Amino acid sequence: MAWRIYPTALDELGLRAALAGVAERAGVPVTVHDGLAARPASEIETAVYFVAREAITNAVKHAGAHDILVVLTEDERTVSVAISDDGRGGADPSGSGLSGLARRVLALDGTFTVDSPPGGPTRIAATLPKEPPCG
Repeated sequence: MAWRIYPTALDELGLRAALAGVAERAGVPVTVHDGLAARPASEIETAVYFVAREAITNAVKHAGAHDILVVLTEDERTVSVAISDDGRGGADPSGSGLSGLARRVLALDGTFTVDSPPGGPTRIAATLPKEPPCG
């Protein structure tokens, strides 16, 4: 379902503004550190947005998090997003939401990791190429 709801703010204003909107609606403090020099390619930007949005939603809804941190970084070849929270952990990477995100990231030749021991904290990360694969 999450992949079908496309935020117009992402197209119109970019990743920073779209994530600011998610953070504002989260109901708990969400800090976004944007270390990107420029907007990623559209497919990459969309994937990063949905990874962050799903991780924030899960942290609030399922983990009882009180504080969430989203960090966007890049290097010459990749764009990365890491979301960490202080919730109770135990996120299941094979659950429908996280496994769907993993499939989307992998389809773009990226990597996706979930580290969520019972008791927390949780860290979800995705690294994607700056340019989507051809095909």
